[in-house]
Amino acid sequence: MKRITILMMVLLLFSATAFADAADVGKTLTAKTFTFKHKQADKAANVIKSILSAEGSMSIQPAANSLVVTDLPANIKKIAAALATFDAPAQALQLSIRLVSASRAAENRIDPEIAEDVSSKLAVLRYNVLESLGEASANGKEGEPSVVSIQNYRADFRFGEYDPASDSVQIVDFKLLRAEGDQLAPMLKTTLNLKLGRTVVIGATKDSKSQRALMIVVTAQR
Repeated sequence: MKRITILMMVLLLFSATAFADAADVGKTLTAKTFTFKHKQADKAANVIKSILSAEGSMSIQPAANSLVVTDLPANIKKIAAALATFDAPAQALQLSIRLVSASRAAENRIDPEIAEDVSSKLAVLRYNVLESLGEASANGKEGEPSVVSIQNYRADFRFGEYDPASDSVQIVDFKLLRAEGDQLAPMLKTTLNLKLGRTVVIGATKDSKSQRALMIVVTAQR
């Protein structure tokens, strides 16, 4: 009877080990190297931070512009798909800029060239006299600098990266300058995150209660 009991215990232990080995197969970590052609490895790391599992890790290789990722096999597939989408050629982009002179007066005077959505936004700031000073558009690609001139003003900026997840683009170091004789006087410097197709109005004024202001109306498109 003892021999039978011992044999059964051995079989049970063997079975438990076999099941444990089968369960561990799915938890085996895999390492894969991703080399980028169009984008930077450090920015790729930000893309997959939220995808990495608790067991996962990554290492940036700046010299090779690559990323070594270690994770579960199933997760490596998700990471590979996300990085393939990320490492796309630079997107073609367009930034439209319109300058509007805004002031406050007893009676409304709205230039018919100014779109209703812009005038309604400025009405919230109690500007009811609006005059279009001109507009221009710049075409470029991610990472490229651009310059736009409108009358006595100049806008300098750089197209940042397009984010497909939010359908937005960053406009880096946007600077508006005004010609004063032979010099260009800086009026505004900022970085913008623009959702494509959405109009954004920026005010170039020292005080929101000022009776006059220069408004910069920007819209980004692909």
